[in-house]
Amino acid sequence: MLTYLTGYDFGYGWFWNDAHLYLALAIAALAGIAWKHLPRWARILSGALVLWGVASFLIVQFGFRFNLPQVLPTEHFLSEAAARPAPIQVIDLGSGSGRTTIMVARARPNTKLTALDNFSAEYIENNGAARIKANFRNAGIELNRLEVLPADMRHIPRPDASFDAAVSSYAIDHLRHDDIPVALHEVSRVLKPNGEFLVCLIAADTWLKVVYGPLLMHHMWRVKPGFWEHELNDAGMTVIEQGSQPGAKWFLCRKSPANREAQFHPAGSKPNGTQETHQQ
Repeated sequence: MLTYLTGYDFGYGWFWNDAHLYLALAIAALAGIAWKHLPRWARILSGALVLWGVASFLIVQFGFRFNLPQVLPTEHFLSEAAARPAPIQVIDLGSGSGRTTIMVARARPNTKLTALDNFSAEYIENNGAARIKANFRNAGIELNRLEVLPADMRHIPRPDASFDAAVSSYAIDHLRHDDIPVALHEVSRVLKPNGEFLVCLIAADTWLKVVYGPLLMHHMWRVKPGFWEHELNDAGMTVIEQGSQPGAKWFLCRKSPANREAQFHPAGSKPNGTQETHQQ
């Protein structure tokens, strides 16, 4: 619905944007038709479902903001950017249709954004570079500040220390469990020493449970308390701030200022790349 009011179209279909409102209207219509014949408990239940549908719709539109650019969760991200020479190079990992990319471009005008995605997410309609660029134009941001990079965040095709900062929203936590540390080590590799990383993750909080119940809980079981802090630290990044938003939590990290690069070796391999052998 906000697509028509704001001009943005981030590609999230009716299920993610308007489904709760449609459900509330359908229940209200059916209950209205049969109201005189409904028992008291059915009237109460239908009224509660209508209220839930409308409340969930409003949470989706103005809390989760699926069809609006994200809002920077902390002013400390690149807070000293205004005093640094432009352009500050920032990569958005799993950029999708550009909600996070636009957030950074707006909040930090002297940044240049690299939007990396493999554009395989089926829940974003017509996923690709054209959609990101259209949303950038709608936001009034010059396209010369944007580079679209079709690639996999587990294998970022950029040299070491290429970026001053990195962001990622609701993308790394969609990877397979074993691929999460691979992606985080790639983030650390392409960041400059003291580079910043802002990562937003789906959180099974009250907001999400009220709106979607178990529908988005399919991957929550695998993440134990402290998982993200441990993996970020293991990748050579220190968490300097953290917080939450409706349906999400976020971490602001800084890469170690030392010149060492965090080395990632798949389980069972040695630093030289040879495989360990185990005696039977």
